[in-house]
Amino acid sequence: MLAPIAAITATLTLGAAPVASSLDALARVYDENSHVLAEAHFASAGDSFHVTKQSADGGRAYVQYKYIRVDGTFQSGAHRGRDTVGATVTFDHDFGEDRKVLFRVCVEAPGDDYCSGTGDGENWTIGYA
Repeated sequence: MLAPIAAITATLTLGAAPVASSLDALARVYDENSHVLAEAHFASAGDSFHVTKQSADGGRAYVQYKYIRVDGTFQSGAHRGRDTVGATVTFDHDFGEDRKVLFRVCVEAPGDDYCSGTGDGENWTIGYA
């Protein structure tokens, strides 16, 4: 049985204005033995999420995101990846430029799912559109 570990790996470019790279931010969820179960990348160029299941343990991988639009309204959602190990699924968005996007990657599990951040919204990975 997997034990949830709230672990995040984030790679960000910091400065006066975020600088785009091919994959700007990365979130990973691990099992109790520090094996990566799944990962999600956010690419600011194209405002896209890339979700990959990395282990046969657990169910389908998915990414959750939340974002404040330019007009001040709140947007949140989830995208489900495939249940196939190594298969990457891409989800495109059109977020406002230079807006902060919070996201985390999860793996479906009986009871509570395992996620890279905590259930109360702390430790979400930050990307910039």
